[in-house]
Amino acid sequence: MKRTRLLSVSLLVALLLPVMVVAQKIELEKTYKITNASKRGALSNVEYNKDAGYSLTYVTKSNEKMAKFQIYNFDKEFNFINMVEDEQEFEKAKTKYKWFKYKGEEYSVEGMYVEKNLVGTLVLKRKLITYKYDWFWGGYHPTTKVLEKVKPRTEDGRTFFYYTHAEDDVTGDVSILVGARDKKDQWGFSKNFSVLRFNNKLDLVKEVKFTLDYPQSLAFSRVFDKPNPEDPDNPMFGGMIFVFAPMGGPGMGKVENENRNAYTYVRVNENLEIVDNIPFQSFSSYWKIDEAIRDVNTDDIYLYGPSAAGKDKYFQMSLNTTKFKAVQLMKVSNHQVAFFTETNLEEFKSKLQLPPSQRKSPEYEGKRFEIANYYIAGNGDFFVVGQNYDESKEGNKYNDVIGFQFDNKGVLKSQYGIDTKESNKYAKAAGAPQSLVPSQDGNYMYWLLLEIKGVTMFKGKVLTYPRIGKINLATGKVADFLDVRGPENDYYLDPKFPFIEMEDHNEIVFFGSDKPGKTIWFVKLKVEN
Repeated sequence: MKRTRLLSVSLLVALLLPVMVVAQKIELEKTYKITNASKRGALSNVEYNKDAGYSLTYVTKSNEKMAKFQIYNFDKEFNFINMVEDEQEFEKAKTKYKWFKYKGEEYSVEGMYVEKNLVGTLVLKRKLITYKYDWFWGGYHPTTKVLEKVKPRTEDGRTFFYYTHAEDDVTGDVSILVGARDKKDQWGFSKNFSVLRFNNKLDLVKEVKFTLDYPQSLAFSRVFDKPNPEDPDNPMFGGMIFVFAPMGGPGMGKVENENRNAYTYVRVNENLEIVDNIPFQSFSSYWKIDEAIRDVNTDDIYLYGPSAAGKDKYFQMSLNTTKFKAVQLMKVSNHQVAFFTETNLEEFKSKLQLPPSQRKSPEYEGKRFEIANYYIAGNGDFFVVGQNYDESKEGNKYNDVIGFQFDNKGVLKSQYGIDTKESNKYAKAAGAPQSLVPSQDGNYMYWLLLEIKGVTMFKGKVLTYPRIGKINLATGKVADFLDVRGPENDYYLDPKFPFIEMEDHNEIVFFGSDKPGKTIWFVKLKVEN
């Protein structure tokens, strides 16, 4: 299924949610050398048991039928207990180790490839996805081959204008937003919409239609996942949302909507049923929506992004705008707009907060800004964290880290400006992964910022270390960040398991290794009220 991933940091959030950090203090730090066999293999599983301690499992290929497991056991203070070796046939290993998802050295899945031609007409092709197992990394790497063009099986022979689509890798279905081609109405494709669902045999199994009064552009779309009980690592299609903005300009005449700010929000659920069709007034005719966030607890949707200063152009005429004067935040709850706010740059500047010991005063200036993560706090506050960046011939160049805190009505509480420590070419090229974690009492938010130190030749591992800051939700102030660097500042987080999930809410454990990956590294942070 196609979906947006926010800098791959969603994994960090999932691992950290059970951990309620309140104050940072390094309590314990230890290292241990693993075997050469483990180093050559892949760390495939990490477990914590509050009674026994920690268990780390490395996997290598023994022969064409067998996998070899080396399991390291440590007590709760990171003291080495033992290392157990196990060798199993692949099929038996999958039964014994539920996390071992080996399906053979290589396997293929057929699916559909969706695109549009030069005039925007929907085109469907077959595709073949081949998954090849990499024992060095411990997972499958897919390659996709696009095959022949196919004609979708519709009874009336209609043609469609393509807008966007979502693939369900579990069922093989694809859901596609299209506009209906109409010879009698040249703008019909921008008013008469359908969401089509095809199965992997190219049969049209469902269609839902909706019509807008005036021609509108697709300003934004997003796909939501649905948990897959059979395979938690492979979610299913959970619905889509679309935001439309009025079209206008030369050649459109009287068909355009004179109200340039008359947007429409549409949501379809996992069964392709329309659950929301909500007209609303944007503060600006050009709203560059960056992301839609779904609150899994309430099913509320938050739409966030900057808006342009000029209000005299239609959406599609402003697409190249790079300078913004405000940010808009909208919440949809119970099938209606719960709040919709606009915050201008002057207000952002007036509410800037910095760590006490920081001299530099970075802030959002309405220019290029990339979102790293979002978080909805227990009190309803909405957080956005990301980085300012500049464009160059070599790609984006990231610099200052910025965060925003809005209250439960969408009003800005604080803007946070954080000066990054690393400015090497890797840090500037990739940007820093970030996540937010609430304290146990709900009074604080902990900001985890992963600084990129470099890249090692061993497995091409990105070298990151964490910095942790604390935000007071009530006052909107941020404390100084604590750096966690390891012995001689030369240890880095494991790219697959940077944090070990804990049952004890009074501590958090970072996990990593030295550059070659031979010496593993544990750090326990004591967290106190």
